[in-house]
Parts: sequence; C-alpha cells; structure tokens
Amino acid sequence: MLKDKFVLSIIGITILIIAVAVVYFSKFDSSTAANPNGTTPVSEEKQKLLEVVADDYIKGNKDATVTLVEYLDFECEACRAYYPLVKQLADEFKTEVRFVNRYFPLPGHKNGLPAALAVEAAGRQGKYWEMHDILYENQQSWGEKQQPDPAIFEEYAKKISLNMDQYKKDIKSKEVSERVNRDKTSGTQLGVNGTPTFFLNGEKIPNPKTIEDFKTFIQAAILKAPKPAAEGVGDKVHEHADLALYINGKKTLLQSKPEFFEKDPDIHSHADTEEVIHKHKTGVTLGTLVDSWKIELPTNVEWYLGANKQTTDFRQYEFKDLDRITLSFSDGNFKLSPTTLSAVTDRACIYSEKCPERGKPPTENCVGGLGTDCI
Repeated sequence: MLKDKFVLSIIGITILIIAVAVVYFSKFDSSTAANPNGTTPVSEEKQKLLEVVADDYIKGNKDATVTLVEYLDFECEACRAYYPLVKQLADEFKTEVRFVNRYFPLPGHKNGLPAALAVEAAGRQGKYWEMHDILYENQQSWGEKQQPDPAIFEEYAKKISLNMDQYKKDIKSKEVSERVNRDKTSGTQLGVNGTPTFFLNGEKIPNPKTIEDFKTFIQAAILKAPKPAAEGVGDKVHEHADLALYINGKKTLLQSKPEFFEKDPDIHSHADTEEVIHKHKTGVTLGTLVDSWKIELPTNVEWYLGANKQTTDFRQYEFKDLDRITLSFSDGNFKLSPTTLSAVTDRACIYSEKCPERGKPPTENCVGGLGTDCI
C-alpha cells in the first residue's frame, strides 16, 4: 500500500513539474519571439528579402510607406478564402498601402506550381492580375486534381486574350521558372511554411480571422509609419474657407462625425467650427482633405465655388482664403438646387483679417494630437 502511494506521489510531482515547465517556456517564447499584438518581427539580416523590387506584382500606392507582402499558392483553399478580403483591402487602402504578391507553390499541391507558372507567363504580357483573379475564381474547377492539366490554364489564357504562342513559349521558359522559384526561395528563407503568409512592414502577422481584424493590423501600421511628405506642399499659410458637404443629398456637418475633423495637419476642419476648413501650407488640395477622412464616399461628384459649378477635378483644387465651396457626393445624379448653394455659410470670415468688420480674428487651438503649431 505504501509502495503504491509512493509511486502515485512521484507521478503527481512529475506531472506538476511538466505543467510548470510548459507554462514557463510558453511565456518565455511569447515574450521573446513575438510582439504582444501577435506579430513576429523579421530579423534585420532578413529584412532585405521583403524589400520591394522592380518586377514585384503590386496593387495600391507603389510609393506607400506601408507594405503588405503575401506569399500565396493558387491551389490553396485558404488563399482562395482570403482572395476577396485582400482585394477589398487593396481597394479601400489604395492610397496608403502597397500590396505585394509573391509565389509560394506548396509541394503537396500538384497544380500549385503549374498555376504559378501560368500566372507568371500571363504577367509577361501585362496580365498578371487577370490570370490571378480567374484562377482563384475558378479554383474549384481545377484545384485538387491529381494530375495537372495544362489545357485548363490555356483556356484561361485565351479568356484573358493572351498571345497564345507567346504564352506557350513563356510557360516552359527558364526565365519564368526562375522568377517563380525566386519568390519561393525568399519565402523559405523567411520561414514561410504555409499559405497564405502575410508580412506587414517587416513583421509576420497571424492570419486575421475577419476583415475587421485585417483592417486593424493595417490601420495600426499606417499610424506607426512615417508620414510621407506631401507633393507640392510648401510655405506656411493660415487660410480658411467655408465648405458645405452633401452625401446623397443630405447635408453633413464636419463637426458631426469624428472621421471628418482634425485629420491632416496641413488641411482639416476643427470640431468646434462647423463648416470651416483650415489650410496651413500651400500646395495642399481638396483631394488631400478628402483622403484624410479615410471613409468610402459615393462615386458621383459635383462641386461648386459659390454658385458656379466646376468642371475641373476637385481633388486638384487648392482653396483660397474665404472660398465658399460645396462638395456633393452621390450614388446617382443628385443635383443641388440654387437655394441649397446659396445657403453656404460665411463663417470662415471670422478667422480672416480680410473681414475687419468682424473684429480681431479669434485665437485657434492647434490640431489635437498631430504635433503641429497654428500660425
């Protein structure tokens, strides 16, 4: 009986030691190998592998300070599931992020490498994205086949109007094979062992579970990234204009929603000045202001200076002191009435020395949290 109790005690102590060790080493691993947000930094010597090169396939802003690199396999079902999400993100963050695709055909997928070669051959004719999309959208038709069927990829090549003689030559060429292998080699050196694998500004991120999780990673990277110098931004000024904003016919006060005000240090509105927009440097435009809002607006645009409809691109317009501007975004052909146009305020005048009848311009607070000084 004593012997049995002794053996049970030894077993219990052993289990306890193992449990403590597991907890200890799991804590040690998580604190040293990854950041608290779940991302894993890439070592300094391997960062070069993530640098964007001339023949990388890119969507979005090629000069963005935020880069998302995806290693993918066209036969991978998980990659197919992420395909519409990444496509949506590339559209939503097209000005802030460059999205880079890289090949990583998995050895367990018999069609993974032939598909990658087909896409690269299409890329040689400037139709990488067309072949990329058609393969994912039809993956169920060709994926998981035990024997690759070149005729399937040739049919897709015809659908996207490739030169078929050139395609057949390229898909068997050494150059196409080496281009695919180059991506695969860089992925292997970075520790990629499954697809899709995402690297965001030099850190490997866990595959997000939802589109909102993905956006959270990207938005955090945008906040951390250095702000690119705005093109054409120059001398300091302090000018004001009145802006009336309409979305699908409904007037929207810039102070009513936090996404609208105090976004860009050079052109913005303040929460307490209703329809007044402020410019602090020359060269910034209405496009700069609208891009800073980070919201999806209807595609049809009408804009006015005073009561005069403008035919030029509003995005290129740099407002002048005391301009009265109307911007209307709509999903249809919504037309603003003369009465609506005449209702634009002239509150900007109270901030300008050009309106002496209003008295001395009030002192303004600086843009919150952006670290800039009012002039």
